[in-house]
Amino acid sequence: MTEEPGDRAPRRGRRRLVSLGVGLVLAAGLWVGLTAAGGSAPQQAPAFSLPRLGGGHAVSYPLTGPDAHEPVVLTFFASWCTPCRSELPMVARVARQAQAARDGVVFVGVDGNDDPTSGLAFARSSGVSFAVGADTDSELAPKFALDGYPGTVFIDGSGTIVHTTHGPVSLAILESYLSQLSRT
Repeated sequence: MTEEPGDRAPRRGRRRLVSLGVGLVLAAGLWVGLTAAGGSAPQQAPAFSLPRLGGGHAVSYPLTGPDAHEPVVLTFFASWCTPCRSELPMVARVARQAQAARDGVVFVGVDGNDDPTSGLAFARSSGVSFAVGADTDSELAPKFALDGYPGTVFIDGSGTIVHTTHGPVSLAILESYLSQLSRT
């Protein structure tokens, strides 16, 4: 079968329409992907108040008193959490060094889904010297988009969440964000 010269025009028109349609779908997908991935506003850290492990004043955020408006490293852990056993002593050591250097970053711990007695013993054996709140029902972690332990949230002095580490935080990541927060 031979093609007549007049038959080419409708085929070219359909090809152009199909190409245009595919291009529009790809452009729309790209736009959705870019706006969903990076177009959202920075998230503010939610306020909370928890009973302090071992008793005493509640552990709260935002911070008050002389620590108000200081950046915060918020670390979530539990005594039953296997990765926490190596991570928490490292976080505690870095926190002590930061406090000695007076870098203006406050560390706060949250012992989640744990028996407070076990959590307190674990925090003490890990060398924790910062305030730790008891979140026995693990209600706080999901508010910080954490779905397991451990987790670390870096919050700048204005209350904006700068970074969240799901799972164990490495020493390099901890020191990097600590340095960034101490400059804010």
